[in-house]
Amino acid sequence: MSEERELDPNGVLLARGVLIFEGGNYDSSQDNFQPVLRRRGRQRLGSTQDHDHDYVHTPPEQELIILPASQRRSVDVIPWQEEEEQSEDEAQPEPEPEPEPTPEPPVADQPVEVPDDMIPEDSIEAIPLDIDEASNSNEAQEPEAAAEPAEMEETERINLDTPSPPKKRKRISNSATKAGSTPIAKLPTSDDEDDGTTCPICLDSWEMSGEHRLVSLRCGHLFGESCIRRWLTESMRQSSVKVCPQCKTKATNRDMRYLYARRLRAIDRSEEHRLRNELDAEKRRTQSLTTELAAVKMAHTLTLNKFHNLEMDNARLRDLVRAGGGRGAFTETAGSQSKPLGLLPSYRLYMEKNFEITREPGCRVLLYSSQHSTLVASQRSSQSLFPGYGMRFIDPPTFKPLHFLHTSAMQVRDVCFSTDQNMLAVASRETRVKVFDIRSRQCSAVFSANDKMLWSCGMDRNERENFLYLGDSRGVTYVYDVRFPDTTISEFKADDCLSPVIDIASVPASKTFCNGGFLVCQLTLLTFYEYENETAVPSRLNIEGPFLSMHYDVSQDTVLISVRSNAQYPQSRFILGKLAKIDGTPVFEIKATILGAKATPVMTRATQLGVESNTLVVGYLQDSKQLILHDVRREERVQTLPVNEVVYDICPVSTPSGSYLAALTDNKCRIYKLNSSGGK
Repeated sequence: MSEERELDPNGVLLARGVLIFEGGNYDSSQDNFQPVLRRRGRQRLGSTQDHDHDYVHTPPEQELIILPASQRRSVDVIPWQEEEEQSEDEAQPEPEPEPEPTPEPPVADQPVEVPDDMIPEDSIEAIPLDIDEASNSNEAQEPEAAAEPAEMEETERINLDTPSPPKKRKRISNSATKAGSTPIAKLPTSDDEDDGTTCPICLDSWEMSGEHRLVSLRCGHLFGESCIRRWLTESMRQSSVKVCPQCKTKATNRDMRYLYARRLRAIDRSEEHRLRNELDAEKRRTQSLTTELAAVKMAHTLTLNKFHNLEMDNARLRDLVRAGGGRGAFTETAGSQSKPLGLLPSYRLYMEKNFEITREPGCRVLLYSSQHSTLVASQRSSQSLFPGYGMRFIDPPTFKPLHFLHTSAMQVRDVCFSTDQNMLAVASRETRVKVFDIRSRQCSAVFSANDKMLWSCGMDRNERENFLYLGDSRGVTYVYDVRFPDTTISEFKADDCLSPVIDIASVPASKTFCNGGFLVCQLTLLTFYEYENETAVPSRLNIEGPFLSMHYDVSQDTVLISVRSNAQYPQSRFILGKLAKIDGTPVFEIKATILGAKATPVMTRATQLGVESNTLVVGYLQDSKQLILHDVRREERVQTLPVNEVVYDICPVSTPSGSYLAALTDNKCRIYKLNSSGGK
């Protein structure tokens, strides 16, 4: 046995291995000597640059034909290692170092023999350089293998002259491939990724419904709805610009779009929201039943009082009959009663003045402030340089139009005065409400509420004199502090009612309501919010709409509500009542109901005047075009005044010279003086 690392004279490659030939046969047809190679071991045949292929196992003894050098590829012979024999299934290939390139050997003429004990029993592994070439060689090699004689099963002949067949990879069964193949790393799927599943503001998961549902801005970034709304509000307060928190692109609440993704990783709280909705519905039902029960108790109390009064009248009449019908008995028993109806004065209205405010139609709102001795009326601007609408100031003693204050581009819907401050708030059909200083006639603050159209406004008094109430077109009431226009103190939304808020009135503290509150009148709902520990608690009052207007009189603590005609009541009504409380539940105690017109196509406002111990209700009948004066104590209509134009608003005016009533039409203002006659 000899070890060679170079080419022998016959051109046999002996580098990096041991090859010993025992003998061979001479092929006369080919004129070549064919040595027989016996080997046991594991070799790797292939290009010097291909090192990453799998090993293929062949039977331990197999006859190979070695081609001449001109027809062979470069071959690397890797030395075998002495180690324990392993089965085909247990043998695992180990990564081998990169072999050094060897020169291409010439054709060999001399045989070389290798002893059986020097060659491992493992098979030779051949790695093809080209996949297509290997597949083609596979198909070409199968018929050749079938033509081999039976006596050549245990040996392999290597012919140095015949062309070498293309290198191939022996086919392995699927089970062997699976067992011996290299494991492939599993790529991460989209389900394993956590990016894009949480809100970037609160780092909490999105929801499929509710306040934290998934929304996107115009720039495409995703957020939870409640988080991005708070962010835009805070961004507007700090930098006066609403921007996206990620890309700083300008954004508004109108840019929000709800997303309905096919695959969305979000917390499914549909059942929780359903249960919450059911709980809220049950709370509303309980509150409605509580209010209804309180109203029934109120009606029962009124009936008992009426029954008690009738019993007293009956006893008085009996005493009168027993006394012989004398007048003295009646006078004695009636001394504790209120003034008889015959001794009450009667009131009537007389036209005092009718003047034109502007030639352009558009007057809608009329309001008088006794603290500031100012009467204001809304009108269209007569200046082409400043188009839009504003307020005309009128001097109460002389009722002469004074200066004009431009307020908005849209028609004025509601105005209110601050009782303790020189402020005037104006709400028009816009998304903002302006507050003006009466003395300087300059805008001091601007309020907006989520880009909603604002219909009404109201100012509080006493300890909450800085509170401003705003009502939008979707039934939401906002509470602001006039000192901080960019901050919303609280927000109230009526349940299952999206009708606009048409009037808001603050209710001062009293014996019944220790902390006071405010009334909110929508088109279909009347709600009283009572303050309890600085928190407003809503209570739906026991009166049904649809409503036209609401007027609250602070001096008498009474509320006048104008109600449209409906299926149950074919005529409109003027309902005068008072807020009361039964078993801790606020209720509306009705004192008088006055029938009005059958048709109410236009929204008009009625008013009330408190005179001594009596109340006068003044309203406009649209079908008959009449202004009516109703006496509540007498329970009768005492006067009717014809008016050809629609009276949109009526306002009482108190001056040192007497009491007046101002009625506003489309472009004129009518002044009526209230006179009394009779009474003692």
